[in-house]
Amino acid sequence: MKRPALGFTLIELMIVVAIIALLAMIAFPSYENFVRRANRVEAQSLLLRIASEQEKFFSTFNRYSADIDGARTGDPATSGLNMAASTQDLVGGSPDPNDQAYYTIAVAVGNPPTSYVLTATPVGSMQSVDSCGNMTLDDRGNNGAAAVRCW
Repeated sequence: MKRPALGFTLIELMIVVAIIALLAMIAFPSYENFVRRANRVEAQSLLLRIASEQEKFFSTFNRYSADIDGARTGDPATSGLNMAASTQDLVGGSPDPNDQAYYTIAVAVGNPPTSYVLTATPVGSMQSVDSCGNMTLDDRGNNGAAAVRCW
């Protein structure tokens, strides 16, 4: 009496591998877009937190600060927003300089310092291909990006 063959044939295994590869080709770009969108939302949240700190600073010193990370002091000329701990995870830097940065945050303060524009610039291989590009937020609450529906 002949025993039936046990296991899978090579063709059956190759069909399973091809199906898994096809599913991975469909799922991976979708996953990357989701991660980009999540990083973008985190940058927007940080821009809004910095704007809130700018308004607090303005109510105290009657001017905006160009220094996000500087310590808050009683002197408006040398005082900063003291947000180093809030920005380091998103933009890299201390305490872990090897931390992956997705955006760099820049502040442009007007002359006189009664207006500002915050800019989040994407960096790194993941965010640099994001269609939204640079995101901005100014002292009047106007926000902008390179593409529609990025905010």
